[in-house]
Formats: sequence, structure tokens, C-alpha cells
Amino acid sequence: MKDKEILEAIFILSLLHGRTDATRLKKEVGLSREEMRRRLRRLSDKGYIEVRGSRLFLNPKGRRTFKVVFIGGTFEVIHPGHIYTIRQAKKLGDVLVAVVARDATVRRRKGRDPIVSEEERRKVLSAIRHVDLAILGSESNIYDTLEKVRPDIVALGYDQYHREEEIALEARRREIRLSVVRLSSLNPTLKTSKILAQL
Repeated sequence: MKDKEILEAIFILSLLHGRTDATRLKKEVGLSREEMRRRLRRLSDKGYIEVRGSRLFLNPKGRRTFKVVFIGGTFEVIHPGHIYTIRQAKKLGDVLVAVVARDATVRRRKGRDPIVSEEERRKVLSAIRHVDLAILGSESNIYDTLEKVRPDIVALGYDQYHREEEIALEARRREIRLSVVRLSSLNPTLKTSKILAQL
């Protein structure tokens, strides 16, 4: 396992649990206790992480060693278009964080209850190998989640309503340095709404 992969695991575990420690990291990466100690000491000596007791913190230098890509969506009925988008997004960086729209957001945006609950949609996304972490979004807006993740790249699906300029402007306001990319479509007629209409 490369040091970069350990740093990525610290980032993911910290997002998932709010913090991480050596024990949790050891379980995640599968290194022996002695090897884990050695690697953490080296990463700390290089200024990539800070170790406080058993807690691990990624320093800005460590965070700069990998690119985080942020995608978001409802992901109600996973279809080939979703997989295409996820694969495209993953190619843009090292860690892909997929953000699942909350049930309340689906009701507000689509005017109906979601077919699949937010937690079930998150679990399905977590099972897709290109997704490093699937989390639930904020019930208020995309920007709260963006601030939590602090990605390097926001990848928008070809048909998402968010405007690139608006996201870039709000990110700058929140002191998040990122780029916004609009992804292409595998097939513009392949949409969840059309699939649902045929059921």
C-alpha cells in the first residue's frame, strides 16, 4: 500500500466518521500494527499528517497529495447513464465522493416521494467500485455538503440544474478552491424520469 492510499483512507474515514484514529485506519487498510506505526510516523515526519494521541489529522500538505471529485444526484434508479457519469467523474481524480440527495430534497425538487429511501440509495452507490465514499447531502443546499467535503473538482451531470458559475462563485465565497466540470452524456434519452414513466 502506498502512502498516498493511506492519506486517502484518512480523508475518507474522517469524512465518514467525523474523525479517525489509528485503530480504525488499521482495519481499513489492513496493515500490521508495527507497519501502521512505521508508516504513520513517516507521514507525520514528512508533515502530511498530525498524530494527537490515537487521533489522526490530515494536514494541508497531505491533502494536496490527491484530488477529490464531488458528484451529486438523486440516484433513484441506477442505470447505465449513472455508471457512465460515475466512471467519467472518477477519471478526474483519486477519491470520488458521491453525494445522495436527501428524501426531503427529492420531494422539494421533484414534487413526489422518492421511490427508494436516501439510505438505500446511499448503500447502492457505496457498492459501485468507482465510488470511494457515498454520503447523504445536506437538506438545505449543495454548498453545506461542498464545504464539508472541500473537493478539488465538482463534476456535474450533463442534465443537472446547477450552474457551473454559481457553484464556482459560492465555493470562492466559502474559500474552497475547486474547478467545476460539466460531464457529457452516454445517451441523453437515458434518464431516470423516462424509465419511471415507462413503469
